[in-house]
Amino acid sequence: MKLSEKMLKAGWNIIPEKNGSYTIFGSNAQTYTFTPDTNEWSIPREEIEHFLDNDLEQIRSKKASAMTTASRLTALSHTRQSSEPIRIICRDKLAAHKTVLHFGTGMDRFATSDLLKSGCLEVVDYDPNFYPDPSVFKKKYDVVIANYVLNILPPEERHNAYQLIKDALKDTGTAYLTVQGVWPVEHKYQIMKRYQDGYLIRTGYNTTFRKGYTPNEFLREIKQEIKGRPRLIKMLYSNTFASWTRE
Repeated sequence: MKLSEKMLKAGWNIIPEKNGSYTIFGSNAQTYTFTPDTNEWSIPREEIEHFLDNDLEQIRSKKASAMTTASRLTALSHTRQSSEPIRIICRDKLAAHKTVLHFGTGMDRFATSDLLKSGCLEVVDYDPNFYPDPSVFKKKYDVVIANYVLNILPPEERHNAYQLIKDALKDTGTAYLTVQGVWPVEHKYQIMKRYQDGYLIRTGYNTTFRKGYTPNEFLREIKQEIKGRPRLIKMLYSNTFASWTRE
């Protein structure tokens, strides 16, 4: 596949299938397939090259990030129930009668339904790979949820994510933030090397970023990035589940 090197530079995910074909996940929730036996793409190759060149230009001009696109591979597919932080929010009615922005939804496919059943007035999904509609940031929400998002972003992109979370939240709102702990990051993945304040890990053909936090480190980072009042809610094994309010 002659475009593979450029795809990896752009953060596109290349997944080999059992039948010998490849599934390619590009930016903006786009998916393509390539069949080597017939040398055929699911859409005209010229269109794919156009999207790919546009992404590479966006990355060169720092208007987009290959790491954010590649982070699609870090999304866990929830096939039976919502993630544990979502279940706690629903169980304890932390977002009942409130509007919610689920920031970095990933493949937590039961989250929206469960949140609405728990009494949320509205649930809006945003994810650069799965729900890439930036118009959701034109309004503010009572609650912003970001689970296992901040720990997959290098410092500069993490800083931008913190600002988006802060700006999307009403003055009286609450953010619920969850990150991975140090142990799972350092023991569950194939670490390639240290990178900034975390690691580059191998995921299939791609390399993605991962950082592990201690509870105190995470609360300290929240305070440094967006000030306000961070608070530890619960430890989920070694993962930290916290809340943040402006005051």
